[in-house]
Amino acid sequence: MSYLVLARKFRPQNFDEVIGQEHISQTLKNAISEKRIAHAYLFSGPRGCGKTTMARILAKALNCKDGPTIKPCGVCENCVEVSKISSVDVLEIDGASNNGIDEIRALRENVKFSTACSRYKIYIIDEAHQITAQAFNALLKTLEEPPPHVVFIMATTEQHKIPITILSRCQRYRFKLISGAEMICAIRNIGQKEGFEIDDEALNIVTSASGGSMRDALSLLDQAVSSNTGRITGDYMRGLLGLLPKDIIVSVTDNIAKDDIYTILEIVKEIYEQGYNILQFARDLRDHLRNVMIYSINPAVAEISSEDKKIFDIQKTLFTVSSHVRMNNLLSKALEEMRWHDQPRILLEMYLLKMSEPYYDVGELINKITDLERSVRTCGNSQLPFEKQPAVQSGSYAAGKVSDPADLTVVWNEIVSKIIKDHSLTAQPLKSALIKTESASSIQLVFSKQFDYDSALEFQEQISKLFQRITGLNVAVKIVIEENISKNKVVYEDTVVKEECHQPAKENVKTAVPKHIEEIAKKFGSIAKKI
Repeated sequence: MSYLVLARKFRPQNFDEVIGQEHISQTLKNAISEKRIAHAYLFSGPRGCGKTTMARILAKALNCKDGPTIKPCGVCENCVEVSKISSVDVLEIDGASNNGIDEIRALRENVKFSTACSRYKIYIIDEAHQITAQAFNALLKTLEEPPPHVVFIMATTEQHKIPITILSRCQRYRFKLISGAEMICAIRNIGQKEGFEIDDEALNIVTSASGGSMRDALSLLDQAVSSNTGRITGDYMRGLLGLLPKDIIVSVTDNIAKDDIYTILEIVKEIYEQGYNILQFARDLRDHLRNVMIYSINPAVAEISSEDKKIFDIQKTLFTVSSHVRMNNLLSKALEEMRWHDQPRILLEMYLLKMSEPYYDVGELINKITDLERSVRTCGNSQLPFEKQPAVQSGSYAAGKVSDPADLTVVWNEIVSKIIKDHSLTAQPLKSALIKTESASSIQLVFSKQFDYDSALEFQEQISKLFQRITGLNVAVKIVIEENISKNKVVYEDTVVKEECHQPAKENVKTAVPKHIEEIAKKFGSIAKKI
C-alpha cells in the first residue's frame, strides 16, 4: 500500500472533528436535525481551512444509510464511497477544468436523472470562482430550482469573483483561518498517534509558516517527519525552511538598540557569505521584532515558546512602542522594495542603518517642552531660560508695568519693523499709529483713517505677542480710530507728550552729520551732532 500523507490520513470524517470551524459545523448540524436542507451551499475562505472536507462530511451526512444524520456512521457503503471519492451520486467537479458552458450544459442534463443508490445527488464544485460568466448564466435556473433530489455545494477561495446572481441563490458560509493554539493542539495529537516528538519552538515555526492553513501545516510536518528520525526541534525546522539561526536575529536586535552599525554591517556580510537569503533574513527580523513588541505590551498574546521567554524578557525593554512601529514600517518598506531591487543586500543595509539612528518621538518632545515651560512658570518666571531677552529692559519695564513713553516708542518702532519685514505691503499703515497708555497693563493704538485702522486689526494678535516677547509684559493692545489727531505724538496717561522735533540749524561741511547716522539716532530718540 502506498504511503498516505498526514493531510489525507487525518482528514476529519465528521462534523466534530473539523478544527476551527465550529460556527459552520453547528449550523449545518442544526439544519440537518430540523430537516431544513438547502438546495445550494457556498463555502468560501482561505486555502486549507476545511471547505472541501466540510462538503464531503455534509454529503455523507445526507446520504448515510442512517441519515440524514448529524453523525454519519462512516462504515456504510455510501459513507465509504464518499470518503474514497468513488460515489456515483456524489460528484466532485473541478471548476478550473470544467468551467466552460459545454460542461455546464452537460451538468444540467444529468441533474434530471435520479440517484443510483443514495438519497441525494450531490455536486461538489471546487474552485467555483473559475467558472466563466457564460457558464454561470447557464447554471442560474438549475441552481435556483433544481430537482428535489439534487444538492449543489460550491467551494471557493475568492468569493468576490462569484456573480451576485449565484450568491443570492446559495446559503453562504465563510470559513476562517485556524488559530495557532488549535493547530498546535491538533499537531500534538497527531504526533502522539504517529509516534514522533516536536518541541514548542518547532510548533511555533510550523504554525507561523503555515499562515493558518491546516493542510500547509501538515504538509510541512510530514516533510519534517520524513527527513528527521529523532525529536523535531526549532533549530531543525529553521534549517529545513531556510530560516536564519535564532542567535543571529537576537544579536541584530541588540545591536540596533545599541546603535552599533559596525557590527550590524559585519553580520549582514556574514549572512550573505554563508548563502542565506537576504529577503528571508529581513522577514525573520521583522517577525522577531513584532514578537518583541507584542511581548513588551501584552505577554499573554505573544506566541513564543517557553525557551524563548528569557530572551524576550531582556529585549522587551530595548525599544519604545513608537520605535517598534517605526522599525516595522521600515522593514515592511524594505521588503517591498527588495523584491524588485537588483541588489537587495545594499537596500537592506541602508534600512538597517536608518533603524539604528537615534529616534525621538515628536509627541514625547512636545510633552517635555510643555513640562519644562510649566515648571518655569511655576517658579514665577514668564520667560523660558533659553528665550531671547527683551530688546528693551529699562527700569520701568522691570517694575512690571508700562511707565516710560520713550521706551514705549522704541518698542513700537521695533514691532513695526519686524512686521513690515514679513508683510512689506500690508503693514505700512502701522507707521501712522499713535500710542496711548490706558493703564499700566493696557495700551491703545490710535489711527485717524479707516483704511489704516482696518489694516492694523489684521495684525492685532501679532502685535500683542511681539510686545510681550520684547518687554516680557502681558499688555493688552487695543486698536481704535479717532479723527483730527496730530502726528508725531505719543499719548501717555491722558497727557499728550510731544516728541522732540529739532529743527536742524544751518549746517556747513564741517558740522554736517551723515544722513544715515541721523536716522539711526532717531530710532533711539536721540540727536546726532558732529563735534
